[in-house]
Amino acid sequence: MKKFLVLLFVLSFTNIFSQKKNFSLEVNYPLEFSNGNSSNLTGVINSKIKYRFFNRESFSIGTSYSIDLLTGDLQYPYDKESFISHHFNLFGEVPLNSTNKLIPSLGIGYSTQSYFKSIIIYNNSGEVSSTSEKDTIGGFNISFGGTYDIFKNFFIQANFQFIRLYVEDYIAEKKIGFNKNRLKIGVGYRF
Repeated sequence: MKKFLVLLFVLSFTNIFSQKKNFSLEVNYPLEFSNGNSSNLTGVINSKIKYRFFNRESFSIGTSYSIDLLTGDLQYPYDKESFISHHFNLFGEVPLNSTNKLIPSLGIGYSTQSYFKSIIIYNNSGEVSSTSEKDTIGGFNISFGGTYDIFKNFFIQANFQFIRLYVEDYIAEKKIGFNKNRLKIGVGYRF
């Protein structure tokens, strides 16, 4: 209870002394709609921090950093994989109405995705062996979405992100690209 009261005090303190809300934090649930190198991916969580370095009544421009955590099964039984994606974006926002409650946004940036794969081999008596490997790939992303203010600083939001990642094909000696599509739905707080 003490932690909750301290957090409430800090949040109200930031509201009293800040004129413009240049920062925001978001927590979302990511949904994967891709046909890429993975299948059956399930979202765990997405979190994002935004900073608006140019913040006016009619529009704002800023940068953001977000991280996605996803998990899933591979084609073979007993194989698991998890993904951690990092997104660095430049974005713009334009309020659609005079009350500034509905704010669409458009962004472009760079994404990296770390791939963690665990293979567990079982027999009749239990687990025999377990191996894991990690790889990181990169590419670009384009995102669009919007927020709707519920209260002065608290909002709900949805964001669609198209991600184009490139992996090195050592047999053909060239880079191969594949697409990821993610829908992120959640809540946020401006301060």
